[in-house]
Amino acid sequence: MKPDMFLNRFFQGDLHSRPEDGIQELLRAVLVRANFVPAVRRRVGWRGLKQVMAEGECWTVRINGFAGVFGLFFGGLESCPAWFRGRFLLYYFPDPDEDLVEKFSLRAVESTQRPDYLHLVRDFPSHGEFSDLFGIGLFGLAVHPGGRALALKLESLSSIRTIAEDGVFLSDNGQPVPMIAPGGRDQDFPAMETASGLFDTLAASITFNLGQPPCHLSERRFPAEQIVYDRAGVTRSVAVGDVWKSILLLGYGESRFENLEEADPDTNRPPIHCLRWHSPEPRPPDYSERLWWEAHRLGPGKTIGKKLPALDERPPLVILTGFLGSGKTSFLQHFIEYQTQRSRFVAVIQNEIGEVALDGKLLDYTVTEIDEGCVCCSLIGSLKRAVQGILKSFSPDAIVLETSGLANPKNLLDELEELAEWVRFDTTVTMVDALNFDAGLKDYRIVADQVAVADVLILNKSDLVDEMRLRDLRRRLRQLNPNAPVVVSCRGDVQPALIFGLDDRSRPVHDRNGPAAAGDDGRPHHTHAHDHLISRTIRVPRVLDRQAFITAIESLPSPIFRVKGLIELSAPRQTTLLQYVAGRWDITPFPDPQTQDRFLTFIGRTEEPDPFQTAEASIRAAET
Repeated sequence: MKPDMFLNRFFQGDLHSRPEDGIQELLRAVLVRANFVPAVRRRVGWRGLKQVMAEGECWTVRINGFAGVFGLFFGGLESCPAWFRGRFLLYYFPDPDEDLVEKFSLRAVESTQRPDYLHLVRDFPSHGEFSDLFGIGLFGLAVHPGGRALALKLESLSSIRTIAEDGVFLSDNGQPVPMIAPGGRDQDFPAMETASGLFDTLAASITFNLGQPPCHLSERRFPAEQIVYDRAGVTRSVAVGDVWKSILLLGYGESRFENLEEADPDTNRPPIHCLRWHSPEPRPPDYSERLWWEAHRLGPGKTIGKKLPALDERPPLVILTGFLGSGKTSFLQHFIEYQTQRSRFVAVIQNEIGEVALDGKLLDYTVTEIDEGCVCCSLIGSLKRAVQGILKSFSPDAIVLETSGLANPKNLLDELEELAEWVRFDTTVTMVDALNFDAGLKDYRIVADQVAVADVLILNKSDLVDEMRLRDLRRRLRQLNPNAPVVVSCRGDVQPALIFGLDDRSRPVHDRNGPAAAGDDGRPHHTHAHDHLISRTIRVPRVLDRQAFITAIESLPSPIFRVKGLIELSAPRQTTLLQYVAGRWDITPFPDPQTQDRFLTFIGRTEEPDPFQTAEASIRAAET
């Protein structure tokens, strides 16, 4: 192996002149690259990753199999001949409701019940007294100066155990009530077992990044102590036979990894257990099933042995539909925030009716917009180009297509197989406006089609109707689509976990058209053009008198169903967002006043006299 070629596969940092910075940058490269490819991240076991602002490299992470949050914090360089070696302090902050909480000390358990517990976890390096309650071990990351070898070490106790010699009592009406009996265990946390979960995930990520499995493994165990404290708080260490210190080391590349072992202080005392393995010996039975032996094979279309299937790196495609003003953008904002908090990247494709696309501005998120018309009617080619453009630049965890409120998604579902090379169809989500559903269903056939095609129905604006109305709406939605679950929401706020994975993957794509697809003759489905719906956008460059504008909006002709746009209002002067649906309106300050467009888009039915001319005239009358 050529010098420096080992790490250059994924890491370009400078370990020679800045070893302390280089080791931290190396950990960052391992974490970020393994999390960048969604299929790899899921298979390796990462659930969430967030960098914490601190003096040293610091992360909070979530992994499969654990409800809590792990913390990693750089603790400095360690002296080791012929190696650059850094140590990272390891913490585990349990979910307050998981069983592992009871294994921590009373002080730690009490901390998990604090209202600011999650805030403290997110900024744990700044709260040393708090985070010390949850320390479970340390990681070591070492690199040979020539870049020919890398090693990952885990150091932890089989159990972090503390004994309350005099017991712990609380006073209840003046009477002592024992919380811990004298000589009982205040803490008995399975530190090594818990830490091994993150070690396995991190080691598999290193294997993936290096493109090769480990060639060296050692596990050593040494006698350890439990801590005993008395009522005065005086502590002492007591040796016990069922607690030991474990040091697990994995080595990659070409080097003498025994040098790392010899540099550990514990090497000067005899171990109670010692295991060493070198390639090409048979794998140690206790570790033979770990993913870090095979993670270098992870990649598109690759299969790992008989147990690990090939990775499907195509992101899921979620179609978000619903009639005008049903709350699609509000739902999407909540959905994006939820995914971002979990270090997941969502790409959004929006199909806007009208000359100016507004929703992309409202989302404050990278959006690919399709403005030439209704993608669900005829522009599958544009959708394909949008998807290809996203995948050329990003590796999203999911792609959401937010269709126009006037779009019939049945026309898109018939053609989704053309996208199968790049995405896998996941779910069609239809937003339903609880307040205006009756009017929409009566006047626009497309509303029934949007409901019928859904895999999930979100009954939104539930706060604007009473319980009897909600029950009636549920009943009618089930008549239109008996297979889709109905999720009630307010302002589009829905638990996103309810959205993914609800479709039946055994059904081919062309069968996912809901009950309305029965007897489909292959002809295009009903569209907004059939309902005589059109949109018209007017430019509003001048400032509008606030009260005159409100009067104009409140007197819009009834065929105008939806209005949205950005305008400049007076008293006080500010850029304002208008959202109007079926007589209800809302004006709010727009957060990005640098946006130059000032416009209103009207959507409604064509009638005589022309309602759009009447609406525009009333708006123009409000200009100052």
